Amino acid sequence: MESSSISSTQINTFSSENKFFEKPKRNAFVFITTKSEASKKTLEDLKQIDCVSEVYLSHGVYDIIAKVTGESTQHIREGALRKIKDIANIKSVLTLTII
Repeated sequence: MESSSISSTQINTFSSENKFFEKPKRNAFVFITTKSEASKKTLEDLKQIDCVSEVYLSHGVYDIIAKVTGESTQHIREGALRKIKDIANIKSVLTLTII
């Protein structure tokens, strides 16, 4: 049986039957309520956060829905959500983590 070595560029991969696959990323959807008339400005602020992969204006209970992607749920929680909550015009946030 041959052994294979993994290079430093493959740290985020795993091996199955001698094929390398990227480690799956974690995703969460963030439902955001903003202060009056601040949705468009908040949308633009969210687009500047590197972990935010998609962002949409919404009508209804929530003003914005954002999709956040990270290496782990901890990465999402500590990185992206902290940055999102620091945006001035955000009143409330509800996060649903995809498992």
